[in-house]
Amino acid sequence: MKNAFVVLGGLLAIGLVFTSGCNKNNGPTSSTGTTPTGTIAAIEALAASDSLVQNDDVTFADNSIQSTDYGSLTKTDSAITPIRWGRFINSVTRTMNTTMEPGDTLAVVTINKTIVGVFKIQYATGNGDTIISKPFQDKSVRNLVFRRAKFDTTIWYSVATSLVAGGTNPAPAGNAINITQVQVFFPNDTVTVTDPTNYYLHYLWENFFAWGRVEVPLVHGGDKVTIQATVVSASADTDLVALRYGFLSLIAPGRRQHMALVSQVSNGDGTFTRVYQTVWHVHFHFGFFNTGIDAVTRGTLYDNTLPYSASWWGIPYRVW
Repeated sequence: MKNAFVVLGGLLAIGLVFTSGCNKNNGPTSSTGTTPTGTIAAIEALAASDSLVQNDDVTFADNSIQSTDYGSLTKTDSAITPIRWGRFINSVTRTMNTTMEPGDTLAVVTINKTIVGVFKIQYATGNGDTIISKPFQDKSVRNLVFRRAKFDTTIWYSVATSLVAGGTNPAPAGNAINITQVQVFFPNDTVTVTDPTNYYLHYLWENFFAWGRVEVPLVHGGDKVTIQATVVSASADTDLVALRYGFLSLIAPGRRQHMALVSQVSNGDGTFTRVYQTVWHVHFHFGFFNTGIDAVTRGTLYDNTLPYSASWWGIPYRVW
């Protein structure tokens, strides 16, 4: 963990170049409270109330069966239009494990979720539409970092979050998919993530109480961002990779945008490494959001005999 906390300091600068989003909230809770010194249960209660933790799985859920590109202005890919799909969550079980770092001033909470639901695929046939349901059980991991306040050692507050990594675990034999890298390209910078649960983003400065400053990845409405995802898959045919972003409301149920294949190579072991890319224009709705890279195997969508299999990473950010 020592190296991870070194990274935390450097990410204050990197945080300004991360983008995208799905599922608006009012921002990370301050995660403060008068708690007995070293009370792990109290720290975990604060972690459970963190708004990013509460809605990261919702980023990858759908309100209805839709085409891959919905809620966006992206031109629809003709190869995808005959199919509609949606992920519907029935239950989420959460467990937490807290590690107190040496010095008793930092605590790392690992949040594990088991997400159970149904993945529905709608096919257009000559006799009308057919809907097939595939049960799924995804698991996700996110780490939160808490610091003990210097002026009052009974108070803890959140200072950083890792990205969230999720997907089918264990992956079905012969139908596995795994995101291995995400890159975010700006005109003058590139951010590369290969280990999401050890890539930390600050959203509270150490002097939070004095200045009220909250630091998470910051972008501005209208910014243009190119995002690439590297995916390793056991499928000989290309899979479906989508960017999820936007905000949830009564009139805007979030967005989903397919990512185009830009390169692929055979790994010589029956798997393939493929790179998918899309360009995203940041919305003008202010607030805190989660975004997601959602990779689903071709077999999940196009083969009735194969089970559901997916890999997804979630990224927090804010728009101002």
